[in-house]
Order: sequence, then structure tokens, then C-alpha cells
Amino acid sequence: MTGFLDRRRASILMQNEGLSALVLSQPETLSYATGAFPGVATFWRRAGAAFLIVPADVGEPLTAIVGDLQARSFAAASGISDVRTLRLWVETDTWPLDTAKPHRTPRPAQYLLTESLALLQDALHEKGITGRIGLELGFIPAADFEAFRALPYRWTDATRIVERLRSIKHPEEIARLRRAALYANAGLSHLLEALTPGMTAAEMSRIWKEAALARAAQQGEATPPSTWSYIAVGGDGFAPGAPAQPGDIIKMDVGCVIAGYSSDGARSAVIGTPRPEAQKIYDALHRAFDAGLALMQPGRPLAEIYSATAQTMWQQGYDTYGRGHFGHGVGASIWSEEWPFIAQESDAVLEPGMVMAFETPWYIDGLGGFIIEDQLLITDKGCEVMAPLPRTLRRL
Repeated sequence: MTGFLDRRRASILMQNEGLSALVLSQPETLSYATGAFPGVATFWRRAGAAFLIVPADVGEPLTAIVGDLQARSFAAASGISDVRTLRLWVETDTWPLDTAKPHRTPRPAQYLLTESLALLQDALHEKGITGRIGLELGFIPAADFEAFRALPYRWTDATRIVERLRSIKHPEEIARLRRAALYANAGLSHLLEALTPGMTAAEMSRIWKEAALARAAQQGEATPPSTWSYIAVGGDGFAPGAPAQPGDIIKMDVGCVIAGYSSDGARSAVIGTPRPEAQKIYDALHRAFDAGLALMQPGRPLAEIYSATAQTMWQQGYDTYGRGHFGHGVGASIWSEEWPFIAQESDAVLEPGMVMAFETPWYIDGLGGFIIEDQLLITDKGCEVMAPLPRTLRRL
């Protein structure tokens, strides 16, 4: 099997919840677990386009249900021997044509959830899986869930189990995130040298992207990365703002994406000399960042890190500062933020192998957007900044 699913960890988490199996259905989870593309039908992000059955017994093999268009390539890429096919809208055949096939039987316009669930029920029955089964209810649309309830199983939300599995990264996942962060920060370093008064946020984004992709090309990146950027000039920190003028704060929050894995990092700069109040706020955020970073170690509750970071801001006189989280996991989500979150209500604890984005942002309309953000790998002994850059407010 070529995916990153840790069957033993999954088995322990399932046993803790009294589950006999997981039925995975979210496209990103399927790719993570199998190392294979689960098919074009998953782009609709509806239930039933593909399934992966993960028995709690690690000795039992996996079973996949995917669209017939890509079933063969999925089996080859994943190494899963039991791959069952769901009819999609795409007509395929082999030469010479089979004239014995049923005549005038159009395929569905997309695929049929009823057919997919029938295949799922058959597979669960053959495997003797009964009792409580975990389903990613954080993904399954409410419009589709009634069809699941008609099956003779007790479905339990397994969203948090899947999140916990995906939060501990495989070495190859870490390698992708590390490369993505290095390329993104290479682009930031280049942009900070190229920034001039009068430049727009769009021009800054272009300069950053070109430099980041150039570094990826120099490194011989086999998978061409994509990019995203939120760059703002002055204003409220989110809107692009007007062309940069002396005193403007430049917020640069950027990431590269390699094979679905997105980095996340950010820095702030200023054209010329910052307003005194802007420098004061940035320095407070920097001290709060340092306070939280000192606690980014295995075994630390994320709620404790949140508290230390927030308390540092409050103790500096900014007791109205109420940021909801100071960072998050990064990986192969549909954007750059995934569980766990460094938040007051978090019940998660840092573990070796987690990759986190730690940040102290503040967006102040009329003053600008301030942010410090680093991507960190949690190790056995502490944490590693995956692509270091100076954290001072860069004066341009």
C-alpha cells in the first residue's frame, strides 16, 4: 500500500471508540489513506463517489469502491487488491466492442448513490463487519445521510478519528510540507528585496509567486507546485489596498502546494518608517509569538499554548485582543488550515510528527494587517522551524 494511513494507530483509535471499521469518503482522506486519486466523480464532493473500508482488525485487507473510469489506475497506484467499481457517466469500452452488452441502457448523469451504497453493503457483509461503523459525518452532506441511515448499520461520526490520524505526518508528508515552506519563503525573501513604493498588492503577489516557483524549478521539483497568497497594503489587512506608500504596513501571508500539501507562513513589512503605534503593536505580537513558540513541544496542550500567547498580549495592555486561534495543522486539506487548532477550547496535545502553522495576526482597519507565522515540525525534543526567516518588522 502506498498511502500514509497508519493501520495500527487507526485500530487503536477505533477500539477506543468501539468501532468495527471506518468507511472513508472525503476525497482528501481517500488520497491520504491510499496514495491514489479516487476519481473525477469525487470533485462533486458528494457522498458515494468513492469509499474505503478500513477494518479495525489490522489483519483484514482494505476494500475500495471507486468509479469504473479510474478503477484500474486506482488499484495500481494504491496496491489495494479488492477494488470494486461504480458506474459513472463516462462511457468506456475495449476493442473489439462487446456486442453482447445490454442495449440502450444509458449510464447515470453522474453516478448513483444507491448503487454505491449497495456495493458498500455487499462489501461490509462479506467482511462480516457489523456493529458501530465510523463515517466522516463532517463531510457527508445532510441530503445524502438519509440514504446511509436506511442501511442496517449504526453509523458513528469518525471525523475526529480521521483528523487525529492525519495530524501525525508520514515522513513523505513532512518532506512535501518542508519543500513547500522553503519555496514559499524563498519567494518572500525575494519579494522583500524587490518591494518599492508605488507597488500594488497584485504586483507583489506576482513577484512572490515567480520567485517561489523559480526556486522549486531550481531544486528540480518533480511535482510542479501551485501557490496561494493573501498580500495586503495598509488598510484593513485583508483588502489589497492602494499602491504602497511610506508608512504602509505590508501583510504577506503565502503558501506553496505540492501534491496537495500546502505550506503556510507569513511576515509583515513597512515602507519606510512605521507609525509609532504600528511598531508598538507589532512588537507586542512578536513578544506573544515568542511566548507561545517557547511552549511548542510534545506533550503540551494546545489550550495552554493559546493561553500563554493571549495572556502575553493582555499583559501588554491589549486586553481587547481576542484572536480565536493562534495556528493550526497543515497538510492536504482543501485549504491551508486543518485540525488541530491552537485554541482556547482545544482538547488536543502536541505530538511528534505534527506539522503546525503558529501565528500571531491582528488586522486593524486604518492601521494595517500585522502577522508573524512560521511552519513548525513537532519533534521528540521540541519543534523545528521548517523554513526560518527573521521575525522583525522589515523596514523597506
